[in-house]
Amino acid sequence: MTAKSDIERHFSRTADVWRDRIYRSRSRQGWFEYYDKQYRFDYTIGMIEPALRPRARALDVGCGAGQLIPILDGLGYRVDAIDISKNMVEHARRTAEEAGVNANVRIGDCEKLDLPNDSLDLVVAMGVIEYMDEDAPMLGEFARVLKAGGVAIVTTRNVRCLPIRWRFLYRRCRQATRNALLRPLGRETRPYREISREHDPNAFCASLRKSGFRPLVERYVHCHALPAPLNA
Repeated sequence: MTAKSDIERHFSRTADVWRDRIYRSRSRQGWFEYYDKQYRFDYTIGMIEPALRPRARALDVGCGAGQLIPILDGLGYRVDAIDISKNMVEHARRTAEEAGVNANVRIGDCEKLDLPNDSLDLVVAMGVIEYMDEDAPMLGEFARVLKAGGVAIVTTRNVRCLPIRWRFLYRRCRQATRNALLRPLGRETRPYREISREHDPNAFCASLRKSGFRPLVERYVHCHALPAPLNA
């Protein structure tokens, strides 16, 4: 089980990295650079339909530094955005302010949304559900707050993807090597601990249906051409 406090500490500690280094548009990527989060961001944007009515409302779950907020606003949505990290929320508020977007950005828990039933037209959650111990609480909240006909866009890590499997193995080996070098020196060591998980596509679709959703589109996208650390 992963404590929410551990997730909050992780993203508060890395908030500046997410703002400054995680995303880079394809036009700014070098020949041997591969910004997987940017690719995820791009294909997620491509799945978002413009708002169908003047006061349609969207929620960006796990908004990070707020890169999606101006895009949702440009598509005609009134934007709510939540993140577990105070540092991320501060970055996202700054992003919205610089873009001239009047978004409601705040600290929030995706498993206990502070929104009424049937209040949203769209929910977007990129890179969030893998940090939850279970799918049902988060998906249940999405189902509760979405209006009839509302859409949820949720990204997951595909357990069947070999580069994903290799990345976890690489991280475990890296930590074990570090501990082996530090232990003879009397330095502090720590066990490898992963705070996120992977999803089997079929099992995730079953979770969606169990929560009352009807999967509309499944996309299997982007994987590293080279394994870590060569994909850095």
